[in-house]
Amino acid sequence: MHTPFLVERSALLLEFRCVISYNKRYSSAFIVAMKDLGKAFTFPFKDPDWILKFLIGAVFALLSIFLVGIFFLVGYFIQVTQRVMSRDPQPLPDWGNIGAKFVLGFKFCVVYFIYMLPVFLLMIPMIGLGIAGDVSGEDDVVALITLVYSFAYTLIVIPYGLALTVLIPVIIYRFAEREKISDALNLPTIVREFKLNWQNTVIVALIAMGVQSFAGVGMALFFVGVFFTTIYAYLVSAYLTGALYLERKAEIR
Repeated sequence: MHTPFLVERSALLLEFRCVISYNKRYSSAFIVAMKDLGKAFTFPFKDPDWILKFLIGAVFALLSIFLVGIFFLVGYFIQVTQRVMSRDPQPLPDWGNIGAKFVLGFKFCVVYFIYMLPVFLLMIPMIGLGIAGDVSGEDDVVALITLVYSFAYTLIVIPYGLALTVLIPVIIYRFAEREKISDALNLPTIVREFKLNWQNTVIVALIAMGVQSFAGVGMALFFVGVFFTTIYAYLVSAYLTGALYLERKAEIR
């Protein structure tokens, strides 16, 4: 099968480009993260049972349409991060003990929902203004208020979304370390962790965004993404998050 070979070549090329462009001020920390970049893109294919594990993951991806499978998948990806954090030579877990995966995934989904709650709450007035606009017809006052609120909403939500995107790797490994919701919601500690290792965290966040966007390409190709690209993209992200944790711990020591 040529897929692992092509992925590995692409990962090595990306790794080379990243290394030659690093800022010398942060060279040691930057290189540590980049050493794990190639592994993040190739580790799933080094597991002898990777095809079976991908297929089972695809089943849960399909079940995610009904919101049931998403908890199992999220739990599985958290376990990948945990295995990398513990330096397990086989980071790809099997699909046994799905109850533990469900609980783990459900807890992290609670964390993510709490972080998204401000966005949801800010949408409520917008929905109300939309209804008011339909009831009042072409009311210029309602239209103006809606326009102003929409603009203000954008000014708040876009920076908040960007901040959450760059903090999410730290949020994930904080949760994965002890599986406590409170650890993942401890914003002062999370922000402090980010500041101490911001360059690597941003790199991991950007790569995660990139590979997860790539998964959408597979979704467009006859739902191939359900069976390969979506699972693969989140596995890469989970691995990099675990590697980020290890790099941070190495700095502390």
